[in-house]
Amino acid sequence: MNDWLQTWMDAGESGDAERARGALADDVVLVSPVTDQFVFEGAESVVDLLRDVFDVITEITYTRVERIPSGAILFAEARIGDVRLNEAQFIDLDAETGRISKLTLFFRPLPAATKFLRRLGPAVARRQGHDGTARLLRATGAFLDSVAATGDRTFVPMAAPGRSGDVKDGD
Repeated sequence: MNDWLQTWMDAGESGDAERARGALADDVVLVSPVTDQFVFEGAESVVDLLRDVFDVITEITYTRVERIPSGAILFAEARIGDVRLNEAQFIDLDAETGRISKLTLFFRPLPAATKFLRRLGPAVARRQGHDGTARLLRATGAFLDSVAATGDRTFVPMAAPGRSGDVKDGD
């Protein structure tokens, strides 16, 4: 395995943003798992983000590594408070240095993603000096998190395979 991939995984499992820096190309791009409105560009920007991420996501354990010609696909399990998180990371490696040039992240289940957004958004806004935005993101994140958690507990099971019974019209 590429030494930079191992450095990346070790940094994730230990929650060490500074260690992760060593695995990143200077012009790395991180594609957010929660929005397509922007990306994080440059190693310092990604390390700043990781400092906040590692305050939110804990107990990261890499469970599978798949090598592909351009890099790797990593699978991990983690926790956000009391919620389990599954993550896939598509990693592109720089052809010259072997360092990570692009990270594209995916999370599941939905309640983990909304809890992540609820906690990370305000932290990133505060780090950027936007306290009012942090308060707004905390409130809207709480709403989204509540809807996702309630839907996952209450409504999604209604469509579970093998479930008997039906909700009656007018009930």
